[in-house]
Amino acid sequence: MTTILDKIVKTKQEEIKHIILPEQRITNRPNVSFVKAVKGSMHPLGVIAEVKKASPSKGIIKEDFAPVNIARIYSQIGADAISVLTDENYFKGHKNYLTAIKESVDLPLLRKDFIIESVQVQESERIGADAILLIAAILEPRQLAELYHEARELDLDVLIEVHDESELEQVLQVVTPELIGVNNRDLRTFETDLAVTERLGKLVPQGTTLISESGIHNHKDVLRVIHSGAKGILAGESFMLAEDKQAFMNQLIYGEA
Repeated sequence: MTTILDKIVKTKQEEIKHIILPEQRITNRPNVSFVKAVKGSMHPLGVIAEVKKASPSKGIIKEDFAPVNIARIYSQIGADAISVLTDENYFKGHKNYLTAIKESVDLPLLRKDFIIESVQVQESERIGADAILLIAAILEPRQLAELYHEARELDLDVLIEVHDESELEQVLQVVTPELIGVNNRDLRTFETDLAVTERLGKLVPQGTTLISESGIHNHKDVLRVIHSGAKGILAGESFMLAEDKQAFMNQLIYGEA
């Protein structure tokens, strides 16, 4: 059976054929270390807030979508880093959003997309990303390792995303990542379960920082993933839907009413 993830990858394979790389980096803003920002958080764990207009499972999340304004608010409320969706077809993102945000805030930016080819890594550096996401579910281990090392050579940090024990094991056989993202959402079904972080947290080696992604909506969820070994969280929909983002941040991280 064809999954949503299969469809996304097939679309991405077509998109890649039409990528025209800028001759050089199109922003003069310097790279900022995504790894250091997450590890050095002043909060009990690193907070990566996501700029996200839509998703295949939820449809349009935010109608009045102003990505730069959202990113500025994230910076003001104390986020450590920002994840920017750049996939157009399924998440209504855009590469231009990332570049515009880079020009407007000082926080490190993660390019959140479905990266499967070298040209996308090069493009990420040119448009102003500080880090990229590599999803183990859509990459062969050797391919993942090649993209990982290419990104590091371009001074991009890498968040490697896994969803189960097999993916994590395969990743650790080919690279020694600084960051592992455990996605609590199964990208094949888009069902979410924080038990995924609880299971995989035990298997992430010391020296690798665990980021729990998706399905984190309240302070209880944060305490649950911290107990499972998470040193950071990536949250999108819950931040996007919060009318008062500062109040939500305080409730999410510190349990403030």
